[in-house]
Amino acid sequence: MEKILEVKNVTKKYQSKEGEILAIQNVNLRVNKGEFVSIIRS
Repeated sequence: MEKILEVKNVTKKYQSKEGEILAIQNVNLRVNKGEFVSIIRS
């Protein structure tokens, strides 16, 4: 399939008064043509 979006090894950290907070680490995502993707936070 033809990919239209690819994200590799994404890491996000935030700084707080208590120190560094790791939000996500090494996230990979590929979206192919014709796919529907939804990201939901709980």
